[in-house]
Amino acid sequence: MKIYDLTHKIENDMTVYSEEEKPHIKSLFSFKIHGFNVTSLNISSHIGTHIDVPLHMTENGKNICDFPVETFFGKGLCISFEELKNFNFENLKNIDYLLIYTGWDKFWNNSSYFKNYPVISKEIILKILSYNLKGIGIDCISPDSYSSEEMENHKLLLKNNKIIVENLCSLKNLLGKDFYFSCMPLKTESDGCPVRAAAIIF
Repeated sequence: MKIYDLTHKIENDMTVYSEEEKPHIKSLFSFKIHGFNVTSLNISSHIGTHIDVPLHMTENGKNICDFPVETFFGKGLCISFEELKNFNFENLKNIDYLLIYTGWDKFWNNSSYFKNYPVISKEIILKILSYNLKGIGIDCISPDSYSSEEMENHKLLLKNNKIIVENLCSLKNLLGKDFYFSCMPLKTESDGCPVRAAAIIF
């Protein structure tokens, strides 16, 4: 068995979508002074490698706790962004999560990360929705463009109760491989949550 870590590290000076989302990680108690360590983790629900659930874009959409835990685990398939145009979507019949490799994770913690990343077309999203996936994942900030106000791809996926996993990394390792994908969040009634995403190859 081999496990691939697909998760960016959460740290104080990391790449964030907006200044309001910057994490604040600090020591509350230290071993040197108190004989034990406790850390304060002040983080937002959409920081780093994270999931979006319907509540993120709809007033009464499902929150994380509305989904059974098995929703966040399943059979995965990873393809490159370039493959999408000619992809045989029948290959999604027995798949739970489609992961899309763009290679954009190479710009992580750089201002370029938020500029000109590949964006999935609405037509491709509609094709994806015709199959019984639990969700999709991508190695950039969003399935919509950074300047999008409508967030149409988000809304199409989330209103159909599909999980969106954003800011994945190291997806190149999964191309052409059979694997199971895990994106387990904290058990909280939230609109999203950072996850430790991983691919498991048996």
